[in-house]
Amino acid sequence: MPPPRSASGQLRVSWLLLVAVGLVVAGFVVLAPSVGLLLEQRRDIAALEAQVAAQQANVEALEDERARWDDPAYIEAEARDRLFYVYPGETSFVLLDDRSTLETASADVPSDTLEEPQSDWAAAAAASLLVAGLTDAGPASFGVPADLPEPE
Repeated sequence: MPPPRSASGQLRVSWLLLVAVGLVVAGFVVLAPSVGLLLEQRRDIAALEAQVAAQQANVEALEDERARWDDPAYIEAEARDRLFYVYPGETSFVLLDDRSTLETASADVPSDTLEEPQSDWAAAAAASLLVAGLTDAGPASFGVPADLPEPE
């Protein structure tokens, strides 16, 4: 028959297990910010590498454009196309497409005769100025809120 275990032996195993679990948890607590920082830096590095690749592609496209401008035939073609340059003795023709303006123009034709207005606008404006300047009525009669101070 095996010897009976003492209560203190079981207690030591429990304490040992508790200390080991505590050390593992403390390790996670200490290392978690560093691991998070590492992952964040890796994401930043990947984003910056993608940005560098895009900029390198842009530089290559600009170098290709510059190489095209080194070709005299390309310069001549661009001058003819953009600036309408021609050699002496050549005749240049520019075609204007004016069909779009005719299609959008209104079909209504203004009348050929002048029409006399029914009222005299100058007399109406002068009468309005006289009435506004010579009246004794307050601002309330003109639709102004009553809480505004009246002019002196």
